[in-house]
Amino acid sequence: MSKANVLFTQEAGNDVNYVHLVESVIPETLIFNFGDGMPFFTPRYPHLRFPIHVGFDYENKGGMIPLKDILCPTGNLQGVLGGAKIDGKSPLLGQFQIGKDGIPVAAGRPLSHEDVMKSNVWPEFVSILNKKYREVEGLGVVF
Repeated sequence: MSKANVLFTQEAGNDVNYVHLVESVIPETLIFNFGDGMPFFTPRYPHLRFPIHVGFDYENKGGMIPLKDILCPTGNLQGVLGGAKIDGKSPLLGQFQIGKDGIPVAAGRPLSHEDVMKSNVWPEFVSILNKKYREVEGLGVVF
């Protein structure tokens, strides 16, 4: 069984809306609806199964799963995963860069869950998994 790819996107940060960027590269995320109970599929990215956004809303993102639904028990995780087995070797992070023609292209190989933990590419996420306190400057309500 091939491992399913996971793609994370965000809506804020550095004036780049990664959700819109993903929608322009993978337009199927605009028309797909996980609520129909079918697994995500696009012929151009045959291993991509779980487009995940890190925003907190569901509006206009029917083709993406909110990260909070994966991390927090909603009672429907197995239904969303559709029987796919995710482990430390499953792809977690794919990175893009803008090519000379203005079209995003893959930058290097996708990082697995283990790679993300070892490289500390998401230090806040790794600290949560390691149950370590980490203060993040400038985020949240700042007066």
